[in-house]
Amino acid sequence: MSKRSRNKHPKRQPQAQYVAQEPAVVAPPSPVVLTEKPVSRKWVHAAVAALLMGLCASLYVRTADFPMVFDDHTYMIDNPFFREAGFMGYLNDFKEFANRPAKMGSDPDYAVNAILRPVAYTSFYLNYLMDGFNPRWFRVVNIIIHALNALLIYGLVNTLLARSSRPGEFKPGSALFISATAALLFAAHPLAIESVTYIIQRFTSLVVLFSLLGLWLYVISLSAKSRVSLWLLRSGAVVAVLLAMQTKEDGFFVPVLAVLLDWLVLGSRLRLAVTRALPLLLCMPVIPVLVLLTAAAQSGGFDWHAAVNIVNSRDAPLNHWHYIVTQLTVLAHYLRQCFWPVGLNLDPEWPMYQSLWQRPVLLALGVLVALLASTGWLFRRFRGEVRFALGFACVLWFFITVSVSSGLVPLPDLVAEHRSYLPSIGIFILVACLLDRLRIADFRSRVPRVLVPVVTVMCVGALSWKTCVRNDVWSTSESLWKDTVAKSPGKYRTWGNLGAAYSYSGKEEKAVECYRAALKIEPQFQNGLLNLSNSLLRLNRPKESLDTTLQLIQIDKTASTKPPVAFTLGLGLAGVGRYDEAVSVFREIIAVTPDDPQPRKALGLVYLQTGLPHRALDHFHHAAAVQPEDPQLQAMIKAAQTAMAEKRRLR
Repeated sequence: MSKRSRNKHPKRQPQAQYVAQEPAVVAPPSPVVLTEKPVSRKWVHAAVAALLMGLCASLYVRTADFPMVFDDHTYMIDNPFFREAGFMGYLNDFKEFANRPAKMGSDPDYAVNAILRPVAYTSFYLNYLMDGFNPRWFRVVNIIIHALNALLIYGLVNTLLARSSRPGEFKPGSALFISATAALLFAAHPLAIESVTYIIQRFTSLVVLFSLLGLWLYVISLSAKSRVSLWLLRSGAVVAVLLAMQTKEDGFFVPVLAVLLDWLVLGSRLRLAVTRALPLLLCMPVIPVLVLLTAAAQSGGFDWHAAVNIVNSRDAPLNHWHYIVTQLTVLAHYLRQCFWPVGLNLDPEWPMYQSLWQRPVLLALGVLVALLASTGWLFRRFRGEVRFALGFACVLWFFITVSVSSGLVPLPDLVAEHRSYLPSIGIFILVACLLDRLRIADFRSRVPRVLVPVVTVMCVGALSWKTCVRNDVWSTSESLWKDTVAKSPGKYRTWGNLGAAYSYSGKEEKAVECYRAALKIEPQFQNGLLNLSNSLLRLNRPKESLDTTLQLIQIDKTASTKPPVAFTLGLGLAGVGRYDEAVSVFREIIAVTPDDPQPRKALGLVYLQTGLPHRALDHFHHAAAVQPEDPQLQAMIKAAQTAMAEKRRLR
């Protein structure tokens, strides 16, 4: 080698070494590491957790003793499966269980609910064992679930941001701001009221608890440091997802969300994300299989159409295409309520649309497409920005999770606020990401860095105030249904439920007015006719009651075979002096439901009135064996014994 070449090589070598080492010297550390150091302190997380729990408690604890309303009675108090934990009876004889409510003259939906939601019913039953149907502990559990959901949102978002390979322009405090803001908006928003204050909608809050827990465990498992921890975390995620799927059907798409977050937010390849989520994806057939089996048992064979329409209205089934078209307007409504929650309503009126070309449908479709397109464009335009990746993933979260109730299966109620509980999480995370991007934007002024957190706190405060005001409406059944009737005056069911609320309060005259208003809107309203007949009996107007019951039987020829209708018919017949017919009706009811004390009491009264106290006493004793502490029964027994003694004396 020449001297020139030897001198040349030493000069280039240091330069080459310097260039190779330059990125390690000049490039700053990973932005995620910078961000997570200050916010990973345990006391910061503990403070946020305490804030979230305190906020949920302050908003909802005062509702603990509000009465049960509406479906709380239907699916627990009046549920024939509930008191004996019969909701797990399908494990013994699936077909018999699926058809039992129909044979009893009850709603077949009792069996559908029990088969698809045993985990939720188990939680309700544990509450019942604790203190009967006292609403306090039911609601305390609901409040705890809501607080845990807020904590899981905070933990899930923090974990995603800490593990994302798309840090972008991430500043210290961004992970804390985004996760805390999303959790606070969720905790304070009045859209959550139906899933917390409304006891039976624990279906919704509990499925969200298991869904978020499963997602959080799954995301943590992706960076597990050992095979044991990986197996434990992944197994925990699978168990949580299965529990979600057995709580409510909303859990169906949780495995898809896991793939989505891994792919879009964590930056994994789609194929790898699908492969890693395979244990969760294999859980997805659970719900469709149970639906198909239930529909087959109730319809006498496998029928895809029956399965899709398993919870559709049986009296006036909705057209599935019309339902999907209408749900486009409903989705826009849910979005609007996330940002501007006014006009909250337990049972809203909503028009049914039949074509995509109707103006409200086109407007709603435009809003939904604009949301999806704009967040998708931001994601593609700023591929290295984790906020836009998370925001786009959460918009997809909204559409995917809401599709269960707003597309896959037609439901009798077109709109229900509790259905937005899980989808709204995606919108709140999106809002938090956009607020943080605005907060750290490189403006000449530092005002946004102060103004954005202040505005966020003000929004959380305003939402909290709105939640408190709305919760006041739920304080009594009367106030709730008065509010509902005022907002949905053209819906017969709202008038019927206001009538039931008045009846429970002993205001039978007002109840009769409400039932008549409901029947004016819908003359075929069978429950309205039955409730009207019972209120007329309590007002000692048996002839009007009997006429109303007979009108119901004319509408539905099988109504007289249903114990509640037959019981009212028997009371009406006895009230107008047609005792022989009343006795025949009550005997038929007792033959079907021998352990029901009500027809026994009614038949005993008829016998007592017709001078047969010994027969009356026999039925009263049967009823007392079921209800030994019923003071009314004890008085009836004494009256029968007195009548028997008087009869012997006269002999």
